[in-house]
Amino acid sequence: MALTIKLTDKHAYQIADTFAQASARILDFRIAHSAALSDEEATELEKAEDRLDQAVVLFRGYGIQLRGAQAEEAASELQSAIHTARDTIATIDSVKQVISTGTALVDLTVAMLDRDAKGALAASRRISAAIKGDVSDAA
Repeated sequence: MALTIKLTDKHAYQIADTFAQASARILDFRIAHSAALSDEEATELEKAEDRLDQAVVLFRGYGIQLRGAQAEEAASELQSAIHTARDTIATIDSVKQVISTGTALVDLTVAMLDRDAKGALAASRRISAAIKGDVSDAA
């Protein structure tokens, strides 16, 4: 069974930086002791540097992928929040429409009981506007 280790982007960058520092130290050592090293030793140290530099690239790349995944997850959460907000606004608009229609119906009833033709006509217009969803005209 393979062991899976999950890293954060911060940890991936820290590991990459550690490998980069180790590679730099090997380079410094190789340059400082170039006269004392045999060609074979210098070649082996250079190979070690190359392997560490490859690891640096891999871990930095992994860190970039992790940040991309985090950004993708944040974008998904934002889209979900936007969808929820739109649904809530639609519900609020529906409630406003119902309240406006109900208010206009009460006004119509009052105007009819008062035998106020102008009031009844105005209330009828507000009912029509509220039913169409134009809450600003219904108020």
